[in-house]
Amino acid sequence: MYDAIVIGARCTGAVTAMLLARHGHRVLLVDRGFIPSDVHRGHFIHRHGPKRLADWGLLDKVVATNCPPLTTHLTDFGDFPLVGRNIRQGNVAWGYAPRRRELDQVLVEAAIEAGAEFRPNFLVESCLWDGDRVVGIRGRDVRRTISSTENALIIIGADGRNSNIARAVAAPSYEETPTLTCWYFSYWSGVPTEGFEWYLRKSRVIFSFLTNDNLFAIFIGWPIDEFGSVRADIEGQFMQVVDQIPDFAERVRSGRREERFYGAADLPNFLRRPSGPGSRR
Repeated sequence: MYDAIVIGARCTGAVTAMLLARHGHRVLLVDRGFIPSDVHRGHFIHRHGPKRLADWGLLDKVVATNCPPLTTHLTDFGDFPLVGRNIRQGNVAWGYAPRRRELDQVLVEAAIEAGAEFRPNFLVESCLWDGDRVVGIRGRDVRRTISSTENALIIIGADGRNSNIARAVAAPSYEETPTLTCWYFSYWSGVPTEGFEWYLRKSRVIFSFLTNDNLFAIFIGWPIDEFGSVRADIEGQFMQVVDQIPDFAERVRSGRREERFYGAADLPNFLRRPSGPGSRR
């Protein structure tokens, strides 16, 4: 019997497991995938995030993955660029942009070090119920056919927007807004930059920043109703937006794209609440 089972070992689940284990709870952390591996979202940490990583003793480990601290912020909405430099609180920079394969590995290792048990490649197939309470899970290692069951006082679903746990307990969503934008992005080497750059041109937005190994990540967003035309010519549409900012375009074209383009268009906006009494939550 565990005190808690956390389903999903990415940034939310791994941190939850770590904090519970640090408070002395017996925790099982499971994920259907293998850690480390890349997930192309949740790429930029700012606001309260860097301070929390520092307080947990993990910020230096994130930086040690060759993830640079970002202390410069450029904003350009088409009128003039506004640049802030040396933005930090003490020794903590305002932003960091680790690749998820690096960040998730640091967080999972911290959970294990705190005492959590970690099972990668574990597929949760169903919940165990006691009346209206979820009291455990049934699942299996995806490399094997033998199922196992585990019980806990509380089951925590940290398995994303398409959460199987949320579906199992019929957790309702609210403040729903349909997908508004589509995004494509990739990584360049050899692009001169001071850190983070944000541009807005009409209905297009560019977020760009330094990430691990001195790669420059460039994300571009379009209105969702343009997804079809963007997808039909990703590189052409992408560079067309880049070329709207001449200095930025010159720097980007002086570098080299190191990876393929990645995209996202299934991006609904909603909050999710507990569905009812007991541990149906």
